[in-house]
Amino acid sequence: MFRRNPDGMRMEATPERVLSVCRLVAHKSMTRDEVCRAMTLNQNEEKELDQIRKSIAVASEELCILRMKNDKLELAVKPDMLASPDTFRRYVSSVAFAGRDTTFFMFTKWIIEQNEKIFALRTWEGMAKTCGTEISELSAINENAVLGWRFWAAFLGVGYLSGAMIIPNMKQRLQDIMVTEFPKRFNYGERVRATDFIAWLDNRMSEVNMEDKLPLALSAGLRTLHELGFIRLETWRDSNRVMLYKVDGELINDFSHITVKEVITR
Repeated sequence: MFRRNPDGMRMEATPERVLSVCRLVAHKSMTRDEVCRAMTLNQNEEKELDQIRKSIAVASEELCILRMKNDKLELAVKPDMLASPDTFRRYVSSVAFAGRDTTFFMFTKWIIEQNEKIFALRTWEGMAKTCGTEISELSAINENAVLGWRFWAAFLGVGYLSGAMIIPNMKQRLQDIMVTEFPKRFNYGERVRATDFIAWLDNRMSEVNMEDKLPLALSAGLRTLHELGFIRLETWRDSNRVMLYKVDGELINDFSHITVKEVITR
């Protein structure tokens, strides 16, 4: 899923399966076969076994959560990383969005750049074909790869799944960064200039082009966090503003200051 391009991004290793495999190994070091038997309740159906084998591969070879020692799988990270889906997601994000040469990263970046055009691509196959035509490095991408990508994209907070569509909204991705990284530079409750905030954010979300106005996915995420009361977006007269992606019916289309509230961490 997070290999250097080209990568098939197979569907079998979903976030839920990978997390379950990791938690099992965290409880007790096991061989690969023992993990497969435990995860499938000793069933020998090849389809189920293949799903677990691929999940083990993602966890060990791509995310480096597991490692082999004396022919057994063991945990290679602190157990706290598996404490909740939130901590697991934040760890995976630190890996998934760090490698800019992976198929996952390149396709995610392309999806975000589509803005409203994404809604005209009504099928996963349509997304794959259009992307493959526009991005030469992704010419080999196909529907199955996009079907695998969608599970992790939704889990990591790129957008929300709705049938054969992903709705661009980076609320979860933004919230994770504001929980883990924001207090290293700013204080919760501090009013920050929008230009300073975006300059800071730009170094932590390399999958997003923040020049000119912000893309739809990021703009929707900021609006959602504002509506939930996790952040406050303000526009002051005679202040430099950051433009959000304009959407009919939305009241907030720019902001000059942002306040991230501590409640976002709860």
